[in-house]
Amino acid sequence: MDEGYRVFEAHDARDALTILDHRRDIGVVVTDVEMPGGMDGLALASTIRDRWPETVILVNSGRVRPEPNALPIGAGFIAKPYRISELVDQLERLLEQNGVRRRSDDDILEAWYAAEIAHAKADPVDKPTLRARAMAAEQMAIARFGYGAHSAVYDARFPDRPPPRP
Repeated sequence: MDEGYRVFEAHDARDALTILDHRRDIGVVVTDVEMPGGMDGLALASTIRDRWPETVILVNSGRVRPEPNALPIGAGFIAKPYRISELVDQLERLLEQNGVRRRSDDDILEAWYAAEIAHAKADPVDKPTLRARAMAAEQMAIARFGYGAHSAVYDARFPDRPPPRP
């Protein structure tokens, strides 16, 4: 998932903590309850809350639904399977609760445009990944504006710019 966010992937909880130790610009962590290695996602979430209390945490799982008191204070939960738009909506709600603004309509439209341009200019080997990102960005625009309306809103906001997808 990209959706205008920079994403770092970690193989396990230890890798996630190492990334957090070395990066000061990470504001959100999404983790699964079940993870490889010795620490599960709930323990990771608790460790993150203790060490980086300002970090927004979203826990997910397709099998385990943790008790509300098992999640660190302020952490969210989303059950799998979910749509990318549902994940982003949940993240934005958590960010708002923590004083971070929700992405504007223009931010969503810009992310869609940038993803389509990146896909159009990509090398053939990168096209599948960038197509998936562009589709996810378009789904966010659809979720915000409605199917079909997302293109009309884009055209109205950016009349001098070509449409995201010709």
